[in-house]
Amino acid sequence: MKILFVIHQLGFADHISISHLSAIAKQSGHSTYFCVLDDGDFLGMVGRIKPEVIAYSVNILGHEKTVEANRQAQKIHKFVSIMGGPQATFSPETFADSGMDAYCVGEGEYAFRDFLERVSENEPYHAIANLITEKGANPVRPLIRNLDELPAADRDLVLSNSYLKDTPKKTFYATRGCPFKCAYCCNNYYHQLYKGKGPIVRRFSVERIIREIEDVKSKYRMEFVKFGDDLFATKANQWLQEFAEAYSKRIAVPFNCYLRLDIVDDDLLTLLRKAGCFSVHLSLDSTSQHVRQDVLRRQMRNIDVAENLRKIRKHGINTWVNYMLATPESTMQDDLDTISVSKKGKVTYPHYTTAVPTKGTELYDYCVERNLIDPSTYQGDMTGCSEKSALSCFDEHDKNVRHNIYSLGAVIAKLPNPLDKVAVWIIKIVPPNRFFTKIRSRVYNYYIRHKIFKLSKVG
Repeated sequence: MKILFVIHQLGFADHISISHLSAIAKQSGHSTYFCVLDDGDFLGMVGRIKPEVIAYSVNILGHEKTVEANRQAQKIHKFVSIMGGPQATFSPETFADSGMDAYCVGEGEYAFRDFLERVSENEPYHAIANLITEKGANPVRPLIRNLDELPAADRDLVLSNSYLKDTPKKTFYATRGCPFKCAYCCNNYYHQLYKGKGPIVRRFSVERIIREIEDVKSKYRMEFVKFGDDLFATKANQWLQEFAEAYSKRIAVPFNCYLRLDIVDDDLLTLLRKAGCFSVHLSLDSTSQHVRQDVLRRQMRNIDVAENLRKIRKHGINTWVNYMLATPESTMQDDLDTISVSKKGKVTYPHYTTAVPTKGTELYDYCVERNLIDPSTYQGDMTGCSEKSALSCFDEHDKNVRHNIYSLGAVIAKLPNPLDKVAVWIIKIVPPNRFFTKIRSRVYNYYIRHKIFKLSKVG
């Protein structure tokens, strides 16, 4: 059969789920194709390829556009449609109005394999674990314990058919799952969905991930590697020792990864630096321990934040630290303190987002229960991360100042005393404006290209 994989938007990293699903399809003898709704001629491809199956990977932002595209495609060719990804997993109630033949919930490789087998043999697929169909929803199957049993990811499908083949940064995933249950993250739902179905956190072997990186490096431009795992490493264990040895010798390309600030130590940082770690992403979210623990549920130990940040820099690793502005129960001073914390911690780039309680998370329920948002009108998509707060607990002045911190906090953290104090005074009295936005854009682009991702030129 011919399977057409479709996503709404590509961005700067290919969807690894599609690479794994394409490998599963090819292992069964099927042909695979790829299209981006925002960039490609989707309907034209449907007419030319005439796929038997169209598989959509969809997040919340792309849902409506994908549903409409599927309806249009059905007018020109007959096929079986299936949707997976965050939309299907975290909003299964949308299946009834989606026009899809099936939703795939959760980890999809083996469900997709079984689905393709039934479709190719013209047999019913309604009883397949993980699927939602017109006959109802089935329970999810156990998680894949040994990730190495999966066929090698088909990275060529997306990379060779998009502009990503020429971009200097390539993204990889060494793990699946996150051990933590932060209130603003959908991982909580995932933990509940797979309760009793196997360990949430699993890891590819070092040899497996190194071979994947070597394969991509041999075919495409690759000056920098980003590991997109929720949490790349927790301690200096045998896996990380093997990785540091193999990566430094066989790949030797600088990389970035995500860490937890409260678990970094010298042994962990030494191995990461040996491997070639250039920078790390960290989330502090709030300078208030109360907000971190009691509202955001970060399960973060009480540490000397600035000391741990400086420790990372002493190992020669740059730091990107995310702060979440305008979280419930946070004060204006909590958000202003992010500037002084960044100074004390010698943070390379302090990054800001506005708190956006998304449906399905504990933070969303928290805000609804306290009438901080109106669920009948609240949009709650991630575009709000770069906008003023939508929560009713803050007045307009509060929202303006916090949005100014979003725009200028990273700049102010670099200013010497007393210029930093003057800048803080300015953002308290001057409303958000295009000039502030332009400054943020320029500073962000510089740091992301040169200090967080080491890129000679963004292709």
